[in-house]
Amino acid sequence: MKNKHAFDMVHGTQEVFRILLEALANPGRVLSIGPYAAQFAGQGRWLAPAVTLLDKRTGFYWEGDPETGEEIRFLTGAPRVSLEEADFVFLNRELQSGKAPHVFSRVKGGTHIDPHMSALLFIDAGTGEGVVTDGGEKPGESVFLSGPGIPPEGRHLDLFPAEVEWCRARDDRGFEYPCGVELVFLREDCSLAALTRKTAFTWGSG
Repeated sequence: MKNKHAFDMVHGTQEVFRILLEALANPGRVLSIGPYAAQFAGQGRWLAPAVTLLDKRTGFYWEGDPETGEEIRFLTGAPRVSLEEADFVFLNRELQSGKAPHVFSRVKGGTHIDPHMSALLFIDAGTGEGVVTDGGEKPGESVFLSGPGIPPEGRHLDLFPAEVEWCRARDDRGFEYPCGVELVFLREDCSLAALTRKTAFTWGSG
């Protein structure tokens, strides 16, 4: 595998882990893993977080090109499992309208006794271009965020069109707290924004 020795396993994983923690602690803040993703050839934006988070005890689900899925398995030793079983879900296939509800109906959302038994989703945010549906092209939106880790005055996040669909689908799914999932939108420029299960969305307020 071409990336076997490309990543600084100590410093790199520590830094990526720190960035992911910062993103989850500050929902809606846009951060970047670009310098660490660049250490990999090809799909570094997926390999950097995968190598950071996965090990032989953590099942993952990959949806995308077979080569990257196999490289994740090889580099981490983590088993590939079904969407229903996965602790970490990586969705790198071109998103189409209507896909998000299907995913949310299947992923682990935890239970009231064990809310931590839920999935962390890394979702391909695309390029920011409009999503084309039967009703025409849908633009992105600015959403107002509130909840833990967000200043009292709230925080605005400009969402790509695909991200809008995932946020709305999460609300429609109606996870009953403390159940739910965490979302990390991973953009082509290796920037990312995280939204936790406690993050509330208000639309049309920007």
